[in-house]
Amino acid sequence: MIAVVTFLLFFVHFSENAVYVGNIHELHNDVNNLKFTKLLNAKLENRPDPWKTDINSLIQPENEENNIAYLGKTDNYVEIPIKFSFAVDKEKDRNDGNKNFILNMFRGCDALVGTSKIQLCRLDKAQESLDIKKTYPRSCREILESGINKSGIYEIKPRTSSKPFSVLCDMETKGGGWTHIQKRFDGSQDFYLGWRDYKFGFGDLNGEFWMGLENIYHMTAFETNELLIELTDRDKKNAYAQYTSFSIGPEKDGYPLNVLKGFSGDAGDALTPHLNAKFTTHDVDQDTNPGNCAQMYNGAWWYTSCHASNLNGKYMNIALSDAYKHHGLNWSGFRGHEYNLAGSRILIRPIGA
Repeated sequence: MIAVVTFLLFFVHFSENAVYVGNIHELHNDVNNLKFTKLLNAKLENRPDPWKTDINSLIQPENEENNIAYLGKTDNYVEIPIKFSFAVDKEKDRNDGNKNFILNMFRGCDALVGTSKIQLCRLDKAQESLDIKKTYPRSCREILESGINKSGIYEIKPRTSSKPFSVLCDMETKGGGWTHIQKRFDGSQDFYLGWRDYKFGFGDLNGEFWMGLENIYHMTAFETNELLIELTDRDKKNAYAQYTSFSIGPEKDGYPLNVLKGFSGDAGDALTPHLNAKFTTHDVDQDTNPGNCAQMYNGAWWYTSCHASNLNGKYMNIALSDAYKHHGLNWSGFRGHEYNLAGSRILIRPIGA
């Protein structure tokens, strides 16, 4: 199989060079829409169908997000980015801009979370995973303490995490050093998703997103974190709930809300009623209700039977009809849980020694 892949990419570069370069420049103004699979298919349209199938199976593997690290350890997956880069390097003598284009192509990847990452981004991360000497901060707080005080997207690697991942850091609010684990403000991202999406995360760090239960577990289970929840109503009034200690358990236990204490704030405490609850999605029911709370209220949360808060509920920035009350993004201590909020941020920060 790997010999076929090598031959095809070699052939594309030298025998169909004009088409290859033309496609690159045609897409230069819209680099985020470049699809690696489409680039290959354009070159293979006159090749036998089995070859197309073989190539597509390499580019679009059906593997879990937590298995992405092994992409850099198998010949099948490593061969694609190495040979693609080789073709660009050989082209450098004629047009150095092609190499810069390929590098720029990955710039948007760091903002995509979990299951929202396109396959091309995953191939880029597989190559980065080969750099075992690179070290990463464990949290946004550690980044702040290193002297970097600008909010934005950074890479971290918690002590027990198998690989680094990108996060959105808030370096201003309440002393800074906060890591976002959820952000909602315009309804552009669908939050009525299944277990896999909530496990690995989804969305865009430049927009709305959920950081992923697995990442949250690694960030909170082995060192004490405080929790900050900021809420915005439809009149743009804000409120917050803060907790001095927060952590969740592992997937084998249902990602339960294990630790939550030390409440303060003006939004009321609408999370403590969910303490010790397991996480429930529309396809994995772990609540104590005879039904499925995620299905009943269009969300995913640490439901009991069912909720005092529902911050991953359906986004509807309007007054709700009776049929949709309790279904929206709500927090019972702030405007009541029949009221649909306009936005929320959930952030965590390790407590310093």
